[in-house]
Amino acid sequence: MLLELDGFQVQPCLTIEEALTAVNEEVDALVVDINLSRGTSGLDLLRQIRANETNVNADTIVVMTSGDIRREKEAIELGANTFLLKPYPPESLATTLTKLLN
Repeated sequence: MLLELDGFQVQPCLTIEEALTAVNEEVDALVVDINLSRGTSGLDLLRQIRANETNVNADTIVVMTSGDIRREKEAIELGANTFLLKPYPPESLATTLTKLLN
């Protein structure tokens, strides 16, 4: 909701399957939590994106989030553009996305 208030178009997805259905070449950026529902990992989605196995461009901006700082190195090594440690200040996500998109 905060991203929408900042002017971003948002498509929330709870699972990798939902994300894979929602993404396309027009998507500019993805914000992906490492811990998804049903024990799945957002890192798996990141791997698929970077391997060009999705409908989104393989170099699309991906912001990974997690409450575990130990996951940052892995996320960056897999191709995340940046990593945000939760909880982060509400404005930091919009600020990060704006910087990456410009």
